[in-house]
Amino acid sequence: MNRIWIYALFICAIVTACSDDVTEATEESSNSSSIEIIEITPIEESSSSISRPLKNVIYFSYKAEEKSSSSEKKSSSSNAKSSSSSKPNSSSAISSSEESSSSIASSSSSIPKSSASLRFYDCKEYDCVTMEYLNPKVSYGELLDKRNNKVYSTVVISNNVWTAQNIDFKTENDSIAQSWCYNNDTLYCQKYGRLYNWEAAQKACPEGWRLPTADDWFELIEDHTCEIEINEGEPEYYHCSGTLLKAIDTWQDGLPNTNEHGFSVIAAGIGVPDGFNGEGSVSKFWTSTDPYQEYAGFVDFGRFQDYTMVALTYKYYGLSVRCIKGNPE
Repeated sequence: MNRIWIYALFICAIVTACSDDVTEATEESSNSSSIEIIEITPIEESSSSISRPLKNVIYFSYKAEEKSSSSEKKSSSSNAKSSSSSKPNSSSAISSSEESSSSIASSSSSIPKSSASLRFYDCKEYDCVTMEYLNPKVSYGELLDKRNNKVYSTVVISNNVWTAQNIDFKTENDSIAQSWCYNNDTLYCQKYGRLYNWEAAQKACPEGWRLPTADDWFELIEDHTCEIEINEGEPEYYHCSGTLLKAIDTWQDGLPNTNEHGFSVIAAGIGVPDGFNGEGSVSKFWTSTDPYQEYAGFVDFGRFQDYTMVALTYKYYGLSVRCIKGNPE
């Protein structure tokens, strides 16, 4: 019977993650988080697409409270706040109140760096998402989201059509489905797109498009991988896919990215129950795959990672969304 490993995910406090002075512990852990592996007996085998052929284990990113106590293993980041096990609520730092701040430059006013600046839609009439993080050597298509008149660039990659930018559609928040701008600042939505919990992510893509499955992401990642690293008790690391798929800009000092095929992953950060963190350091995307009631698949990119990995986490985190065209095969 397959073994299931659970990861205890520690996320640094927003002050640490967003500051220019990255702590030594953050650099060592690559993603402003440290993890400890716990082995448990699986409840049952899942028929979900995340259990792919030749994959022997399923990986979970898990809340800090499930971590086995081992204070001697804690790094210097142990004094930073870990993500709370409680779901975001109105008293949480992740709130539905959003304001525009002049603290960051409006991306809509930036001059696009991409040679694909030839638009099918008039940006004076439509709300065009910034193209400044795209690859100027790649030809892009366009998608009009009629729900809010936003225009996204699209890219053909790994036999599918993907959005080349993060989705910025404000879902109707309720007690289950919620979405936010980073730091509750609408200008961050213009730059990075919105952050969604898993339930809201199901509603993020426009008609004719959908939230990618774990298999969609695996296909994309594997096509851009030079080596698959397999270690006992760890997820598979798909080397080279990190630097090939990440945008050159928005990432703090780390590995040099090439964005060779124009997928343009930007360091949007994430939402956690006690706030936001990771801007400039991490980018995480939801998949539609949810083999267990509380958890769903996500894809992980980090500033110090040349690799990408797919794992599972609690559905209440605020992660980015990309959309893929058509129905799953």
